[in-house]
This record gives sequence, C-alpha cells and structure tokens, in this order.
Amino acid sequence: MITRQLAGMLGCWLCCIPLWLHAAPVDQAYDRARETFAQKVPLTLDPDVLDAPWVSAPFDAAPFTFTFEEIRQQWPSFMRGLRLPYPSADYLKARYQRFPALYRDLRYQDDDWQQHSRNVLEVWQAFFRGDFRHARDLGRHYGGYARVPALVAQIIYATYLAPTHTQKQQLLQEAINEMGWFGEQTAILPGDKDLVADYCMMRLGFGYAVARLAEDESVPATLQRNYAPMVINAATEILAVEPDHPLALSLSAAFEANVLRRVGKAAGRLALAADSEDAIEPFEQSLVAVPDLAIVRYEYANSLLYTHQGDASGKALAQLMVAAQMPARYSMEWLDRAYARKRLKEIQAWQASGMSFKRFDRKRRKFMLHEDRNLYAVNQAPFLVD
Repeated sequence: MITRQLAGMLGCWLCCIPLWLHAAPVDQAYDRARETFAQKVPLTLDPDVLDAPWVSAPFDAAPFTFTFEEIRQQWPSFMRGLRLPYPSADYLKARYQRFPALYRDLRYQDDDWQQHSRNVLEVWQAFFRGDFRHARDLGRHYGGYARVPALVAQIIYATYLAPTHTQKQQLLQEAINEMGWFGEQTAILPGDKDLVADYCMMRLGFGYAVARLAEDESVPATLQRNYAPMVINAATEILAVEPDHPLALSLSAAFEANVLRRVGKAAGRLALAADSEDAIEPFEQSLVAVPDLAIVRYEYANSLLYTHQGDASGKALAQLMVAAQMPARYSMEWLDRAYARKRLKEIQAWQASGMSFKRFDRKRRKFMLHEDRNLYAVNQAPFLVD
C-alpha cells in the first residue's frame, strides 16, 4: 500500500514538472533561444495612437531612390553597421524551407523565390528612400522576411519622426512584440554558423527597440519591465558570435551609460552591474570597425556625458561635430546625422548656460514627458536652455 501511495505521489510530482525539463538538450537550447525574446509587463498598445497618421520624412527622396540592382551592389556599404543579410532568392529559399511558419506567413505561398526576393527588396527600396509608412505597410502585406525591413522602418520612424513621446513608445512596443513573434518562429542557436547573421539580426532589432523604449522611462518602470537584461542580453548574445559587430558594441555601451545616467555610478554598479568603462570602451572598438556611422558617434557623445557629465563635454562635442558632417548613403543615415546636428545644438546651449549636465538632462526629460514631445524627432526644435 505504501508502495502504491509513493508511486501515486511520484506520478503526480512528475506531472507537475515543466515540459522543458523532459525535453532533449537540443530542444532545451531552442527553448532558451525563444526565451531571449520574452518580455515582462510590456506596454499596453493603444490602437488610436498606433493608427495615427505618419509624418513625411523631411528630405528629398530622389538621392536615396535606388533600383534593385543598385541596392544589390551597394548592400555591403548600406549594411556596414547593421550587417543584415542580403535577401537573395537563394537566401530566402533556404530560410523559408528551414522555417515553415515564416513561409506560411507569406501572402503569396509559392516557390517563385526570385519574386519573393523582389518583394523583400521592394520594401527595402521604400525604406532606403525614406517612405517609412509604405515600407511598414508593404512588409506586412508581403509577410515573411519582408517584415524585416518593415520593422526597421517602424523603429526608425518611431525614433526620429514620431511627433509625440507617446506615439514613439507605442510604435516601438508594437515593433518589439512583432520581433518577439518573429523570434519564436525562427529559433536559432548561436552555434549555427550558417545562420549567424539571422541570429544577430533579430537580436539587434529587438535590443535596439527596447533600448529606445527604455532610455527615458522611470527607474521603477525600467526595473519592473526588465528592460536592462533585455538589452544587455541581446547585445551580449550578438557579441558572443560577432565580437566586432559595430552596432552591438554601441548598443551595449549606450545602455550601460543610460543606467549610470539615471541611477548614478554607485547604484548602477550595485543594482545592475553597470560600469563606466563598459559604457565607453566599446565605442572605441566600434569606431575602429566602422568609423563613419553618425549614430555611433552621437551615442558615444551621449555616453560620455551620461558617464562623466561636464568633465567630458569637450570630447562629447568633438564626436557630435564629426557626426554632424557625416555623409548619408540613405534615409536612416540622413536621420542619424540630423539628430547629431540637433543634439549638437542642445549640448552647445547647455554648455553656454553654465548649468550642470544632470540638471539640464533632468529638465529636458521632464519637458519631454510633460509636453508629450518626442525630442529625438529631427523635425522638431531642439531643447535649448538659457
């Protein structure tokens, strides 16, 4: 009788064990890969905000309008920072065969891989010329890997053109949700050498969008929503397989600096293991890899100020001045440069005011939240102090 009771208790206990503990090691590894896209208390989406009209990009699209052949030829140059894979017919065929859920997501489910490549390139074409809403909508229409440039378009629009802080946050959260779905359908192990670019691609987009969402959130919200581990883990996962990835290096360092900005060096080190060296040194590595990205230089300037404040103003201004003169190969680089120019005006005005950087930064953040203004939007006036 005792034996039967023990057997029954053991059976009940086994039923309570999570399924992943029964899985083979490789299945557990794939489950962990999927979990890297998990969120904790994400923002609730508001359809009215998400459906609001998008403003047009404030530049002439003609210099950034490319044929498919021009995109193919210039892809290595365009992607020297992002390092996203070129969507050739062979690439898409291999991916859709590897990930059937993405194939089922296609609007046109056939084996015309060349046409699928043209569909994805059409979305990239719209993105490169700065037609961000069309790129987002077209990518959703085609589905599958066409969602990648659509998501990039939404993240860039949210960061640099969304007029309100609320719309910026909502569009970023929607993009994060979709990347989470994408990551669920394309679980890739870091040791899969044939899919390293894909592995990095989604983690970069996910980490960058979360970092943009978190950069002006309150400390309690950042902790409650687990933003720091989400960003740092994404950057760490990329650097584990691509140690010189320029934007992953910048992502990691910039978020470390943002933690120090909000809670100070002592608390940042204690609560989130943030370190001032980790907020600066990766930028130097990134600039060695790719010296002509405005986004890396303006993020470096911000990190210098967040970490060392007034003591680093000269170095920060020097980085912003270089970033402000960078050539722009396509829409995103134009916007990166435009924000560097806007930020340069803000920092010059702050320096002339004699105010402490901490006070200036606090006033800027309060203004942004109180007025519901996206101060990263390049088509709005910079925040200037007397």
